[in-house]
Amino acid sequence: MLTIKSRAHDYTVENFPDLASALITIPAQRSWFLIDKRFSEFYRPILDQAVPANRAVYVEATEEQKSFEALTPIFLDLLKRELKRDGLLIVIGGGVLQDIGAFIATVLFRGLRWELIPTTLLAQADSCIGSKSSINIGPYKNQIGTFCPPNRIQVTSSVLATLPWDEIRSGLGEVIKLQLLSSEKGFRELMDDLKSWRKTEDREQKAVAAIPAELLSKWVSRSLEVKKPYVEADEFDKGIRNILNYGHTFGHAYESATHYGIPHGIGVVLGMLTATYLSVRLGLAEVVHYQELKTMLQPWHEPYSNILRKGSRDEIFQAIKHDKKNTGQAVNCILTRGFGRMEKMPVPLAEQLVPAVNDFIERECGSA
Repeated sequence: MLTIKSRAHDYTVENFPDLASALITIPAQRSWFLIDKRFSEFYRPILDQAVPANRAVYVEATEEQKSFEALTPIFLDLLKRELKRDGLLIVIGGGVLQDIGAFIATVLFRGLRWELIPTTLLAQADSCIGSKSSINIGPYKNQIGTFCPPNRIQVTSSVLATLPWDEIRSGLGEVIKLQLLSSEKGFRELMDDLKSWRKTEDREQKAVAAIPAELLSKWVSRSLEVKKPYVEADEFDKGIRNILNYGHTFGHAYESATHYGIPHGIGVVLGMLTATYLSVRLGLAEVVHYQELKTMLQPWHEPYSNILRKGSRDEIFQAIKHDKKNTGQAVNCILTRGFGRMEKMPVPLAEQLVPAVNDFIERECGSA
């Protein structure tokens, strides 16, 4: 069990062998449920047994749902099901459901208790801790949000067995980021494990049973241990926690400009490579460091590089320009000097950032 300190209240990350054993600990008659619709299709018998039908709202977990227009019916559905201020909201899903659930828990009745059962690798290994909720507005990703820590997080690696390979790949993007932030040793150990996984993975196969659950569980735990001190020291993301945004300024822009044809974790991988490429151009990192990262990370982003190349440059730069971390005319980027040596630095948009991103996409991302 991992305990995360928060100004609002401390909360725990607890591990369970399967979904049923996690659900049995929830007081169902005092709880309301927000559940990923697609996830529920794989676990309907278990959910039907543990979740009262009149207290469950099923949601399509898409980025389009993270908007005020799409949230209104969800609020109304919960209210029609007589959710009260003293109720407990149970969120079962990945990062999108977490964003929606945390936002609802913040603003409905001016605050609700809520718990999270993350069902994707990305949510289990990264987003489940840190208290953030994020909502999109128009073409701008995650521009509106709150800090609302859950009361408890229940993790079970068994649910990852039903994820398609692309979702595992996306989750690994954040795992890779956290190990790059941690140390060269941690990153290389992860890469060694990933090599063994890919040897047994058929690219056309959607099931991921070839990836041992114990290895996924290992890297979920390692990732949360890396992230924990950042979110405890800087819960509201005003200082050192900014380092966790390594790859995100560019990654979010790539997601938006391709209309989410690039999943979040893959956007982060491409964003980290862009940030490292820019770091080399600015004299912060050695070119050999970039070349090594490019070679090692290629299997994780390769299918999406051409999608990025075809994306609108105007939309990319508009998204970067409107990144919520910016101040003045510069873009606040998390750059790198090497493994575990990231820092925030303002980069002039027109003079340095635009040429670097254009060069990265033209020279490093597939072929015309």
